[in-house]
Amino acid sequence: MATRATGTYTTKSWNENPYHKEEGSATLTRASVENVFTGDFDGQGILEYLMVYGADGSATYVGLQRFEGTIGDRKGTFVARIEGTFTSAAAETWTIVEGSATDGLAGLSGTGSVKSVDATTAEYTVDYTL
Repeated sequence: MATRATGTYTTKSWNENPYHKEEGSATLTRASVENVFTGDFDGQGILEYLMVYGADGSATYVGLQRFEGTIGDRKGTFVARIEGTFTSAAAETWTIVEGSATDGLAGLSGTGSVKSVDATTAEYTVDYTL
């Protein structure tokens, strides 16, 4: 039976750079991000996004986030695969990468969603099994 985790994360740093930018074409960027998690997930995240921006400023992106911290009384790490979009706010789906969890989180699996609250804070909901 899955357990539901909820909480927020705050962006501690965001470093985004274009790797393809040409007039009349979509802009491609890479962003390196650090997050601080609170709630049922308590810890730090490091994240790499690959993003494509349309002319209207909307974006579609993919990423991998490595979480290090605790879930309940278990400590360890895991990696989440992220797919998202941005129009006026960001919305993401997460899938915990099979076999990526370590230590007390070994065997972790699950899926979830994230939505931005403001420019630096997002709310997460993840259904997981351990």
